[in-house]
Amino acid sequence: MSEKIEKARVLADLGRYDGAREMLGEVLASEPEHPVALAEMASLAYREGEYGRALEFAGAALRVSPDEVFVWRVRALAELQAARGLSGDAAVEGRGRAVAAARRAVELEPEDADNLRILAATQRDTDPAAALANLDLALELDPDDTHAHLLRGLTLRRNVHGPEALAQAEEAFREVLRLEPEHAEALYELAGIALDRGDREAGAEQLRRVAQLDPDYGDAVREQLAWLAEQDALRARAAQQATAAGSAANPNIKRKVVAPVPVPVPSSGGGSRFGRWIAAIVVLAVIRLGVAAMGADHDSAPATHHPPPLYTAPPTFPSYLRQYPLTVPPMPSWLERPPTYIPPPNFPTYRPPAPR
Repeated sequence: MSEKIEKARVLADLGRYDGAREMLGEVLASEPEHPVALAEMASLAYREGEYGRALEFAGAALRVSPDEVFVWRVRALAELQAARGLSGDAAVEGRGRAVAAARRAVELEPEDADNLRILAATQRDTDPAAALANLDLALELDPDDTHAHLLRGLTLRRNVHGPEALAQAEEAFREVLRLEPEHAEALYELAGIALDRGDREAGAEQLRRVAQLDPDYGDAVREQLAWLAEQDALRARAAQQATAAGSAANPNIKRKVVAPVPVPVPSSGGGSRFGRWIAAIVVLAVIRLGVAAMGADHDSAPATHHPPPLYTAPPTFPSYLRQYPLTVPPMPSWLERPPTYIPPPNFPTYRPPAPR
């Protein structure tokens, strides 16, 4: 292989894309249809997020070597990323092209776990069941493929709903951490699952760990922690309001004071003896009624005052406390880099046509 292509590959792995592009450009300047250089240019454009250029170079490489699996992989991923920036029918068509390109790679090498994983990546948003089936096949071929476990967890958490799917997603992310104990993306997703379940302390601790492992997650972690602090303030305010409302609903009950009813007392000078007897009976009846009323009022009041119950948080947080913002880093690791390109032994070598 060309020494310049090898050097370009090293520069690309170091993130020195300008130097890699310059080296590949020199190769293509002398051999415009060099299949390996075109394939590397497609991969380089994809890494830089230039998906349109990646598709152009992939198409040029496939015109020279239509059965090169690596180029079909790059094309599938570039079509997928380009479709995510579209909407409506254009997005549907772009995703269809991504799936078709990934299927072609699987057709060429059906026993390659990377091919199955990339096919699942193109399917997860439109057909998560098919994506999970292909990931299961990929993991049968390579049980320790962290990218496949991670993509499986993402598919179960983002594209499938229900507690069973969430438990399976958590299991997949924990398998990633078993294989790579400092995998920031898997830990970030586990933090989100902890928050989904209301375990705010564990979620916050995991988010801080993510920021330590990968500075690229710094903005996402700060956003999440700020949101959690805001919700804690809202919850504290709700507790205060609930306590105040309880106090207002249970005031101290005071006994009513019944004013005595004035009763006219007949004069001793006028009236008969019978009239005075009747007046005495009326006075006694009024007194008894007053005593009875005071006793009934006394019985209705509590013997002791009980303060209102303190606020107790509900067993599950209300929806505005459960819905936390979901921030995804610029490029998930399973899509960040296409698989390393190694030309097969029978890869055709470009030969310029003989002069006429």
